[in-house]
Amino acid sequence: MLKLIRFIGLVSQSIMIQFAHVFGFVAFAAAAAIGYFRLPSWSVPILAVVCGVVSDKLLDQDSVTGLLEKAHSANQRGGFLIVVYFVICAVGYIVGAYGRHYQRKRVTAAAAKE
Repeated sequence: MLKLIRFIGLVSQSIMIQFAHVFGFVAFAAAAAIGYFRLPSWSVPILAVVCGVVSDKLLDQDSVTGLLEKAHSANQRGGFLIVVYFVICAVGYIVGAYGRHYQRKRVTAAAAKE
Protein backbone atom coordinates (compact mmCIF):
# COMPACT_ATOMS: atom_id res chain seq x y z
CA MET A 1 0.00 0.00 0.00
CA LEU A 2 2.85 2.33 0.83
CA LYS A 3 4.47 1.68 -2.57
CA LEU A 4 1.20 2.57 -4.31
CA ILE A 5 0.97 5.84 -2.38
CA ARG A 6 4.59 6.67 -3.25
CA PHE A 7 3.97 5.87 -6.92
CA ILE A 8 0.88 8.11 -7.00
CA GLY A 9 2.91 10.89 -5.36
CA LEU A 10 5.71 10.46 -7.89
CA VAL A 11 3.27 10.52 -10.82
CA SER A 12 1.57 13.64 -9.49
CA GLN A 13 4.93 15.40 -9.06
CA SER A 14 5.90 14.44 -12.58
CA ILE A 15 2.58 15.72 -13.92
CA MET A 16 3.27 19.05 -12.20
CA ILE A 17 6.69 19.16 -13.89
CA GLN A 18 5.16 18.45 -17.30
CA PHE A 19 2.58 21.21 -16.85
CA ALA A 20 5.30 23.61 -15.70
CA HIS A 21 7.18 22.75 -18.87
CA VAL A 22 3.99 23.61 -20.89
CA PHE A 23 4.19 20.49 -23.06
CA GLY A 24 1.94 18.71 -20.56
CA PHE A 25 -0.67 21.41 -21.05
CA VAL A 26 -0.43 20.95 -24.83
CA ALA A 27 -1.01 17.20 -24.43
CA PHE A 28 -3.94 17.87 -22.07
CA ALA A 29 -5.51 20.32 -24.53
CA ALA A 30 -5.07 17.87 -27.42
CA ALA A 31 -6.71 15.09 -25.41
CA ALA A 32 -9.55 17.41 -24.40
CA ALA A 33 -10.09 18.22 -28.08
CA ILE A 34 -10.16 14.50 -28.87
CA GLY A 35 -12.83 14.01 -26.22
CA TYR A 36 -14.79 17.07 -27.22
CA PHE A 37 -14.96 16.18 -30.91
CA ARG A 38 -15.86 12.53 -30.15
CA LEU A 39 -12.81 11.00 -31.74
CA PRO A 40 -12.25 7.36 -30.82
CA SER A 41 -10.99 6.71 -27.31
CA TRP A 42 -8.20 4.45 -28.60
CA SER A 43 -6.49 7.60 -29.87
CA VAL A 44 -5.76 8.63 -26.25
CA PRO A 45 -3.09 5.94 -25.63
CA ILE A 46 -1.55 6.74 -29.01
CA LEU A 47 -1.39 10.42 -28.09
CA ALA A 48 0.10 9.50 -24.70
CA VAL A 49 2.85 7.38 -26.27
CA VAL A 50 3.67 10.06 -28.85
CA CYS A 51 3.80 12.81 -26.24
CA GLY A 52 5.86 10.67 -23.86
CA VAL A 53 8.42 9.82 -26.53
CA VAL A 54 8.62 13.42 -27.77
CA SER A 55 9.02 14.69 -24.22
CA ASP A 56 11.70 12.11 -23.44
CA LYS A 57 13.71 12.47 -26.64
CA LEU A 58 13.31 16.07 -27.76
CA LEU A 59 12.56 18.32 -24.79
CA ASP A 60 15.15 19.55 -22.30
CA GLN A 61 13.47 19.53 -18.90
CA ASP A 62 16.46 20.31 -16.70
CA SER A 63 15.35 23.90 -16.13
CA VAL A 64 12.07 22.96 -14.45
CA THR A 65 13.00 19.66 -12.81
CA GLY A 66 15.50 21.02 -10.32
CA LEU A 67 12.75 21.40 -7.72
CA LEU A 68 11.76 17.75 -7.45
CA GLU A 69 14.77 15.46 -7.63
CA LYS A 70 12.91 12.13 -7.35
CA ALA A 71 10.48 13.08 -10.09
CA HIS A 72 13.39 14.31 -12.20
CA SER A 73 15.19 10.98 -11.94
CA ALA A 74 11.95 9.14 -12.75
CA ASN A 75 11.41 11.40 -15.77
CA GLN A 76 14.74 10.21 -17.17
CA ARG A 77 13.08 6.85 -17.88
CA GLY A 78 11.02 6.95 -21.06
CA GLY A 79 8.50 4.36 -19.91
CA PHE A 80 7.60 6.43 -16.86
CA LEU A 81 6.92 9.46 -19.03
CA ILE A 82 4.51 7.39 -21.13
CA VAL A 83 2.60 6.53 -17.94
CA VAL A 84 2.56 10.20 -16.94
CA TYR A 85 1.29 11.31 -20.34
CA PHE A 86 -1.30 8.54 -20.32
CA VAL A 87 -2.72 9.99 -17.10
CA ILE A 88 -2.63 13.52 -18.52
CA CYS A 89 -4.30 12.46 -21.79
CA ALA A 90 -6.94 10.29 -20.11
CA VAL A 91 -7.99 13.12 -17.80
CA GLY A 92 -7.98 15.54 -20.74
CA TYR A 93 -10.18 13.19 -22.77
CA ILE A 94 -12.67 12.92 -19.91
CA VAL A 95 -12.71 16.70 -19.44
CA GLY A 96 -13.37 17.21 -23.16
CA ALA A 97 -16.17 14.64 -23.21
CA TYR A 98 -17.85 16.17 -20.16
CA GLY A 99 -17.40 19.64 -21.62
CA ARG A 100 -19.19 18.58 -24.80
CA HIS A 101 -21.96 16.94 -22.76
CA TYR A 102 -22.59 19.95 -20.55
CA GLN A 103 -22.37 22.43 -23.43
CA ARG A 104 -25.03 20.54 -25.36
CA LYS A 105 -27.13 20.24 -22.22
CA ARG A 106 -26.91 24.01 -21.68
CA VAL A 107 -27.81 24.73 -25.33
CA THR A 108 -30.78 22.37 -25.13
CA ALA A 109 -31.98 24.01 -21.90
CA ALA A 110 -31.62 27.48 -23.43
CA ALA A 111 -33.59 26.39 -26.51
CA ALA A 112 -36.33 24.93 -24.31
CA LYS A 113 -36.72 28.23 -22.43
CA GLU A 114 -37.34 30.17 -25.64
